[in-house]
Amino acid sequence: MILTHRMSREQIEPDYSELFRYAGFARQKLGEVTDEQMTTLAQAAVADISEAMNCRSVYAKFPLELLEGDRIGFADKLLSSHHLMLNLHDCHSVYLFAATLGPAVDKCIQKESRINPAKAVMMQAAGAMFIEKYCDLFIQFLGQQEAEQGNSLRPRYSPGFGDVPLTVQKTFFELLECQKNLALTLNDSLIMSPEKSVTAFVGVYK
Repeated sequence: MILTHRMSREQIEPDYSELFRYAGFARQKLGEVTDEQMTTLAQAAVADISEAMNCRSVYAKFPLELLEGDRIGFADKLLSSHHLMLNLHDCHSVYLFAATLGPAVDKCIQKESRINPAKAVMMQAAGAMFIEKYCDLFIQFLGQQEAEQGNSLRPRYSPGFGDVPLTVQKTFFELLECQKNLALTLNDSLIMSPEKSVTAFVGVYK
């Protein structure tokens, strides 16, 4: 059964230290920007992204089979991954989820990139910070539900990390019906749109 989750923007507090960490890779794009200007840009970026975002996710829980040879079975699918096997060690079930900030965030960033590239870079970082924050809060929500049954959760693990190929995105889109339920699409390069979106496994153990 596919379930849905929503969270209002007011429930997600911005984390400026994380925002600046995400923006660090693009400092060369920001050029000779002072610390004061960086702070102003960050505050403006957070305000714009917060206003544009619509935090939603879909998820489903499946019984899990951990087989020899690092083979992982769920929902009549079989995946081979040593790294994911380590993550799911001792788990009896697994969640698959897809989360997004929605298409308005992408449009907001694209528009700003034509007007103020420096602010657009900061908005990209703000979007990355907010989708990660939303995923963390969503995992807390799942954890509270599982705790009532005496279960705990493993850290989330996304396709593209370790030896889990990006092609596994197709499995998420099939099982969660992401296009129908989230208006989330996957291109030929296995890149999701809207861009500020995440898919991940979350193991459940006693």
